[in-house]
Amino acid sequence: MTSTNKASHLTVRVADLTRAKFHEKARKFGTPSEILRELIDAFIEDRVTIDPPVISNPKEKLYVPRS
Repeated sequence: MTSTNKASHLTVRVADLTRAKFHEKARKFGTPSEILRELIDAFIEDRVTIDPPVISNPKEKLYVPRS
């Protein structure tokens, strides 16, 4: 990943336990911020796929099949 101006922010609210688990796992690969940046870039570049949850969920409509 190239160094670029990082003047914009993204914010998301998650449960305390979710944050703790993410930080614990992310630190094995870099800082949590670095991991989030890489995930965002990978998502934009179609290098990551998100599978819909197995259980029914009202948010499931957010997942659309790739064409």
